[in-house]
Amino acid sequence: SRFVSHVAAVAHNNNHYPTITLERRLMKREKAWRVVSAVNCFTPTLGGLSYNDFHLAMLIDVEVARREVADLLLEDYESLKKHT
Repeated sequence: SRFVSHVAAVAHNNNHYPTITLERRLMKREKAWRVVSAVNCFTPTLGGLSYNDFHLAMLIDVEVARREVADLLLEDYESLKKHT
């Protein structure tokens, strides 16, 4: 996913690495697949959140607000693919 690549680049440039997942989930009610990206910021050595986690989250928000990155995100109805 190009979105995940953008988030990974922001993380790498700031030398702080969140857990980034990209998965496909079966939505039973809609009987369709949904692609889901998740970014989890956490500092294991502290057992919680650090200043760097908040700073990285802010930078990711700024990146997502950019037009070329925002265009990569799908609306809920667009991310559903019918399960056959």
